[in-house]
Amino acid sequence: MSSVVLTRAAQTDLLEIWLFLAEENFVAADEVLDTIERELKLLATQPLMGRERPELAKGLRSWPSATPYGVFYLPETYGITVIRVLHHARDIQARDVAQ
Repeated sequence: MSSVVLTRAAQTDLLEIWLFLAEENFVAADEVLDTIERELKLLATQPLMGRERPELAKGLRSWPSATPYGVFYLPETYGITVIRVLHHARDIQARDVAQ
């Protein structure tokens, strides 16, 4: 079975996303995180679906979530390791995804 591992930074990103959205709407915050979780599970089964991002880090890939956030991850033999979950509008630099 494929699995998803979240780095501490990715866990923090998801918490901050939920807290930000929940200030206005708890249901919307839950829905965004549920959508991201479903997408992470799908990526774990097909980790090469995302776009290669060698300009950011070796082996890194990204997935444009259906939410306003992008997922940055590393494919693994068991699934994926999620490095960061960042807003699409953010200008992503290598330092943003450094472990």
